[in-house]
Amino acid sequence: MTNTILLICIILFFAYAFYDQFGMDKRKGETKLKVRLKKQAKIDAVIFVILIACLFAYQSKESLLNIDSFTIFLLATAVVLAVYTAFIRSPMLILKEKGFFYSNLFIEYDKIRQLNLAEGNIFVVDLTNGKRLLLPIADERDKEKIVTFFGGYKEHKQENK
Repeated sequence: MTNTILLICIILFFAYAFYDQFGMDKRKGETKLKVRLKKQAKIDAVIFVILIACLFAYQSKESLLNIDSFTIFLLATAVVLAVYTAFIRSPMLILKEKGFFYSNLFIEYDKIRQLNLAEGNIFVVDLTNGKRLLLPIADERDKEKIVTFFGGYKEHKQENK
């Protein structure tokens, strides 16, 4: 049963990784701009790897590695996938003609209430439903590309009364 659940999770992750890498570019029209975002889940992956290492250490101490070899293979594959997700793969902001993909969600441009730039290369998107997206941009040069894509900077004029 454990092997089946692990195998199903690994297959689903491979399907997700393939979709994330290649599928989102094909959906919802032509990709106008693709921007790398900062990686954020590093500590989670390290904790996951440590927990699996503890499992191996406990099993080898108690009953001389009483784990099936296929289970060991599946757990090692899960560790490799966790390392790939946290340290190799970069999350992307994919800007399309009518909206953008962020965290595999498509958000249409008419749902955006306000766009702002914050310190530390963070692009802040306020949505009409009251939610706020914080997009940590990995490269300083991409910030200018995003601003240009959305129409440049707008200056607010204050009238003296």
